[in-house]
Amino acid sequence: MRQICSYLCGCCVPQRNQQLAIAGGAVDPAGSDVSGENSGIGSNTRPGSSLPIAVPRTTVAQEPFPIGHPPNDEWAVQPIGAPFPDNPVKALGQQNMYVALWYKHGKPIHGRAWNNGGVVECSFPYLKAELTGAKALGGQIQILQYKGDHNTLGYWYEWIKYKDRFEKSDERQLVKCGDSLPIFWKDRAGGPLVGFLDNKTEEARFSHDGVAENLTGTILGDMWIIVRNFKGGPPFCECWQHGGSCPEVPSSELGPRVMINEWMDIRAGDPFPIKPLVKALGKTLDTVHGQSPDQYIALWYQQGEPIMGRIWNEDGKVAANFGWFNNEYKANVGSIQVLIELSENVRGFDYEWKSFKEAAVFGEKEWFPVHVDYHKGDISPCVLTVEGGKQILGKVDVRNERATVAYNGKEHIFVGPAVH
Repeated sequence: MRQICSYLCGCCVPQRNQQLAIAGGAVDPAGSDVSGENSGIGSNTRPGSSLPIAVPRTTVAQEPFPIGHPPNDEWAVQPIGAPFPDNPVKALGQQNMYVALWYKHGKPIHGRAWNNGGVVECSFPYLKAELTGAKALGGQIQILQYKGDHNTLGYWYEWIKYKDRFEKSDERQLVKCGDSLPIFWKDRAGGPLVGFLDNKTEEARFSHDGVAENLTGTILGDMWIIVRNFKGGPPFCECWQHGGSCPEVPSSELGPRVMINEWMDIRAGDPFPIKPLVKALGKTLDTVHGQSPDQYIALWYQQGEPIMGRIWNEDGKVAANFGWFNNEYKANVGSIQVLIELSENVRGFDYEWKSFKEAAVFGEKEWFPVHVDYHKGDISPCVLTVEGGKQILGKVDVRNERATVAYNGKEHIFVGPAVH
């Protein structure tokens, strides 16, 4: 039978004092998205979503946290190969890259961690080499966490350029351990990396492909470092909805809005999120027997490949399902990401579920797929109509016209005309 594939798109909406921008831009294989510390919390649930680089706007002033008594950053000690800790901090605009820390002979060294198959993998520069894996690194590392918000912790994380590190020193402090600062090489030709900067020598090191790359001089100025900001809340903060300190901003005063999707890190088996999530077709589905009809968009990684799937609420806990290489994965999937539904006041776009023919067109178009791009394909969430007219949430590789969905013990695959 002919398969019908509907997948998620975003469309820009007019805003005051802003040029229109596209929602759902391409994402680097290593990942690309705004981390939770710079994003708003949505409250109005509608179908669809988009990826978030938050365009800054003026935040509401608050008494700064006393600099003489800075809070401590929270680092989770994490065995390599274990699921991610809760609330990990992502690198700026990255989908699957997190700030990590390792010690060698008592010396702190920052690097990067990522999710592979729901568990932690990592890379650190040491001397002239890249070190990865439990054997080389001694079995465990640390991952930066942000457990709370600016109301409960007194600060929020902000990425700034290294050359701006001396500005606003009365309201910002560097995140560092000893003389090591995490530094993010965002515009690297071969793909962005998190490494470390020696605060004494001003030498930065980044690890990749088995080697450590050292950089000094003016090139560091436009790289990004992470700071604790003690003043107000992050851009697009809507904590007023829950009694927080940031007042509601009238819609007439709203500046540029979030233009990309927000993904939240959770783990299978965690309590089901209270934040509004993006729901398949925005409704309860007439789905395959034995599957939950209330399905929400989720993202998982296997061997660097982004895999869209679904989660649902099972007795108050997160249950998940993904398909990969003809197999169904629904137990022990570990760490995943879920798509947050931002409120209309925060997002600068609308969402809609569109057919493949409508959305997978080239040239000028109004609607742009929500997607994660990598070197082998371009992956979007999609709802497939399968045997008996039942609907179920899976994924589609738009570039290769290949859709898959996992249920009843295997991955079901549709290609070419069946996807259309």
